Amino acid sequence: MNENQMKKKRKGRLRAPRQDIPWFPRIDAELCNSCLSCYEFCPKDVFASAKSEEGLRRRPKMEIVNPYSCIVMCSACEKICAAGAISFPPKEDFEQYVEYYD
Repeated sequence: MNENQMKKKRKGRLRAPRQDIPWFPRIDAELCNSCLSCYEFCPKDVFASAKSEEGLRRRPKMEIVNPYSCIVMCSACEKICAAGAISFPPKEDFEQYVEYYD
């Protein structure tokens, strides 16, 4: 078992206050198809529909409304976005914020 697999099985705690850790998703509005899969999937209410533009008949794009509710190092919503509109910064840049323990 490699080091990354071991970290996945271990518990972790943050080394800094959550509001000091810029880990949260970003949405490419050009790719977002307003399918709501991120909204329905996320248990932390990070996503919401943007305000509807007057005159538009389609659903509004999704937006990040609670970025600091996102769990640090979680990127599961990126995988469930069929449109590929969700992205995260490199996980390696955020390992310093997590302390793993058994």
